[in-house]
Amino acid sequence: MHPIVTFLSGSAILMLFIFYIGTIATHTKRIIGSILILAVTAFSLVTLQVQGLKKGIDLNGGGEFVVRLEPGIDADGKVKDVNADSIQQAIGILEKRLNPNGTTEMTLLPAGTERIQIQMPGVKPEEIAAVRQKIEQVAKLEFRLVDKDSASELAKINSGHISIGNVRMKVKDPKGEGDEELVVKNHADLDGKAVKFAYASLDAAKGWVIHLNFDGPGAKKFGDLTAANVGRRLAVVVDNEIVSAPNLNEAILGGSCEISGQFTEASARALASALENPLENPMKILSESTVSAAYGESAVKQGEWAIIFGFLVTVVFMLIYYRMAGLIACVGLVLGLLALIGAMSLFDFTLTMPGIAGIVLTMGMAVDANVLIYERLREEQKSGKTLVAALDTAFEKAFAAIFDSNVTTLITAAILFFLASGLVKGFAVTITIGIISGGFGALIVTRVLFHWFVDTGRLKTLSTVKLLHDKIFDIMGMSKPFILASLVLTVVSLSMFWIAPIQGHNPWGIDFRGGAQTSLQLNKGKDLTEAEVRTVLDAVKLPNGKGLGTYLVQPKKSIAGDTIVTITSEYDVGPVVEEVCKAKFSKELIKGIEAGRVGSVVGEELKSTGIWALLAAVFAIFIWLVIRFEFAFALGATIALFHDVIMVPGLCVLFGQELTVIHIGALLTIAGFSVHDTIIVFDRIREVIHSGRTGSMRELMNEAISITLSRTLLTSLTVLNTVVVLLFFGNRAMLDFAVPIVIGVILGTYSSIFIASPIVLWYATRTGTSLQRQVLDTKLRKEEMDKAALAARSGM
Repeated sequence: MHPIVTFLSGSAILMLFIFYIGTIATHTKRIIGSILILAVTAFSLVTLQVQGLKKGIDLNGGGEFVVRLEPGIDADGKVKDVNADSIQQAIGILEKRLNPNGTTEMTLLPAGTERIQIQMPGVKPEEIAAVRQKIEQVAKLEFRLVDKDSASELAKINSGHISIGNVRMKVKDPKGEGDEELVVKNHADLDGKAVKFAYASLDAAKGWVIHLNFDGPGAKKFGDLTAANVGRRLAVVVDNEIVSAPNLNEAILGGSCEISGQFTEASARALASALENPLENPMKILSESTVSAAYGESAVKQGEWAIIFGFLVTVVFMLIYYRMAGLIACVGLVLGLLALIGAMSLFDFTLTMPGIAGIVLTMGMAVDANVLIYERLREEQKSGKTLVAALDTAFEKAFAAIFDSNVTTLITAAILFFLASGLVKGFAVTITIGIISGGFGALIVTRVLFHWFVDTGRLKTLSTVKLLHDKIFDIMGMSKPFILASLVLTVVSLSMFWIAPIQGHNPWGIDFRGGAQTSLQLNKGKDLTEAEVRTVLDAVKLPNGKGLGTYLVQPKKSIAGDTIVTITSEYDVGPVVEEVCKAKFSKELIKGIEAGRVGSVVGEELKSTGIWALLAAVFAIFIWLVIRFEFAFALGATIALFHDVIMVPGLCVLFGQELTVIHIGALLTIAGFSVHDTIIVFDRIREVIHSGRTGSMRELMNEAISITLSRTLLTSLTVLNTVVVLLFFGNRAMLDFAVPIVIGVILGTYSSIFIASPIVLWYATRTGTSLQRQVLDTKLRKEEMDKAALAARSGM
């Protein structure tokens, strides 16, 4: 879409939103709100139609590499450190090597101070080995004179003689046979920096050869070198291996030469590209992930079904429970989802599998806001207000809880975006946009639709189902046994990190411990046993004569009926496992392959980053709660949050999962949801205190929790409805996300009632803090600030 059109459309939508917020008159607000909804919907549809939605590698197939630049050696033999210039030079060189014609869609981005992230959507699995070689090949070209009596000199060196000025060097054999060596000078007579360009061609007599052309100074040096050494052999050395050592029959003038050496077409073209674009700093692949197009296509279908069924489950639940109000909420949900997808298309965000899981989760969170509003609406009507009067009051009173809970989720999403990488970053983007678009659907679309029905007299009353009857429960009195049970369950959860290894199950996935993982997705109706896989892999012999070493085979069948066989192995043998599986198992059996490798260094970094991300999220949420609530409430919410995020990983391991980076995203999401649930309870506790009701703090808290109990259970149920769908229709990535979220939602609901609130009361009692006085003082300060702000506006 043209930038001017985007700018004007965005400006118009923003102005409409400002007018909508600032308008008081109900009729005018309804009209402006309707125009705003139509504008956002139309803009989202047009954007999606024009720009489409970019799919990630896990959905579209392709490869992703994270490489690290290592210190190199300059022409003087000194260490060449990695810096910003080295990174940019390497990016430019890799672009030329991997995409020489500029026709391949790929992305190369700096990742920190010494790393580069390479994404190649659509690259075929059979091309990955060549890509890997192009990335890692330094292609340091040198020309070195061969010793005049190389054979005799080599024999002396082999017998222990120290050769002055010479060094022995292997001759590279393309077939991997033989170990011929020559003695050459221990320094380059001419290095490859003088090469202007290189290309490969087929010679009828010599086969594939590589042609080199030197720049002006290089041509003169090469001419002088060959002229002064006619009759001697000149070794062409690439990365400390001799690829050719022709005899100099005459001086080679004119600035060009050719290299022959029994090359294949692929090896000749690859070497020519590398010689033309030599890396001054060698590269090491730290992690890689490849997905076949068939595997990605299957993931897309699973994602589509997850979204469809998640939406249907939500719609059925809302219609049964809230009836007409539920229908209005569903319209808001649809338009909010459209705004979400339109925004992702507009900003060219990439949709990934965790992103699809984020969309499904967003549906539950968006409806969750409607539940808060509708439960408020029910209470306002019960107090005797008309539907017209109750409507605005319900939206205004629910807004505080919606705002606070969404801010905590945004905090965790922001931390996840800046500290995470790859697919999880896509999840953070989806959640962030989903919160904003969900707020648009719940707070604007549903409110405008309600006013159209209510103000015009088409809707005069609302009929809904009630989950729990009004009753005051002694929650505080039941807190001790629940806290004791939580302590026991926490010990059991943490002990799984010691018990699981004893049982032969590693709690840490390859994301954290390093290694390789190859996943084979079978065609429908096909089966592949662990024994069959082991028979094939045990027969493999590596060039060193050894086998593949220790590996683990795990066939798993999803609830949807798909069978995926996962092979976890050591980092170095990962590509071998992948190639063997492609060669030995037919296409009738294997539908698609996903392969990934993570180095141990990256694994440790990811583990450390995940821990710091969780700590940063907890600290940021604590600060926000201190600002928005009193210290006692912030303390109770934070302890409940710790309770949830500490317990979830161990329970996931107990249920047979290995922890991955996706679990970090899930834990941060749980942190946001845990506080979200707690805020709903705390918000009502403060409201009960504000009302001036008499009674002890214990009685007031019991009353507030009991009033919100139905609402708390409903908000959790709406999120669970959608996330449980991922357990049935999601692939492995979705399952890794859904299991901890389901556990976290249940724990978050429990802890907000039986952990957070009792801790608040305990702290107040133990320290002698008057929560009633603090809450009332906070309210008084807010009223004074509002009056001061109003007076300031009046005086302008």
